[in-house]
Amino acid sequence: MSDRSPASSSQMEPLLEIDDLHVGFRTAEGLVRAVDGVSLRVERGETLCIVGESGCGKSALAMSIPHLLPHPAATFDAKRMSLDGIDLLHLQGRPLREVRGKRIGVIFQEPMTSLSPLHRIGDQISEAILLHSGATRSQARDKALDWLGKVGMPDPRRVLDAWPHELSGGMQQRVMVAMALVHDPDLVIADEPTTALDVATQSQILALLRRLVKRDSGLLLITHDMGVVREMATRVAVMYAGQIVETAPASLFFAEQRHPYSRALLASLPSAATRGKRLPVIPGSVPSPLDWPTGCRFRNRCAQARPECVEPPPLHAEAERTWRCHQH
Repeated sequence: MSDRSPASSSQMEPLLEIDDLHVGFRTAEGLVRAVDGVSLRVERGETLCIVGESGCGKSALAMSIPHLLPHPAATFDAKRMSLDGIDLLHLQGRPLREVRGKRIGVIFQEPMTSLSPLHRIGDQISEAILLHSGATRSQARDKALDWLGKVGMPDPRRVLDAWPHELSGGMQQRVMVAMALVHDPDLVIADEPTTALDVATQSQILALLRRLVKRDSGLLLITHDMGVVREMATRVAVMYAGQIVETAPASLFFAEQRHPYSRALLASLPSAATRGKRLPVIPGSVPSPLDWPTGCRFRNRCAQARPECVEPPPLHAEAERTWRCHQH
């Protein structure tokens, strides 16, 4: 990016690095652990898809990176959390605000709950520009108009003066994409960005992200849709009950899954081979973070569970992939 120093743009370290992240929420029942010891990296030019069922901790993980978890109810800590060498873990005040929005862009799951119903679209995009630049209001409005065109908005000048409720779900999501990318951020975090959209609009939004996220930036895409993962991912991280249970380059992951949970997720995808047949489902549900099982957290739902699964599973590493399971 244009504002990077030569030292910060070193290609020797990952764009995003997280080591041993823990996220919890204080409730009346006690501390709910949503993320438990997650480590991951996102390289420049990479789309890392984090996949898993609802309740596995994907959003808590994603929102901890730009410090968007509710304070003081949420707590998070890690051995390391850095963006392009910048320590994210201890950022506060103005330095945090400079990174959040300018170097990290976030696309939220539900645009209607993220856009203010009291302000016109042009004002909201302009505000995002004014927060992180020396632009005048006129310049910010011109840039907002330009970005509405970049995200493929029909009649962007009309949309500039529209209210959020006057736009369709797909148009609202395009506005969110424009707001997230308007500063050409290093890292884009997209949390289930197509969940509420129809199939055609979903495809348009994904194509838009592929086109607009640059080679020297990274995309962290949170989803439970394996079809989206197949279409978008450079690398895949499978999350279950607060832990990453498998990581692999997308090509290797879809060719062969090492963790039983990953195999079960893929088996539930419709395909030509399953046409006319009942799709398999994973029995039961993700355990509550108030009561995670000891040992392997997937063992109560796993068809390949063994007696030793009552113990914490070992972490295996092979070439570019890792998996956490008693099966090697």
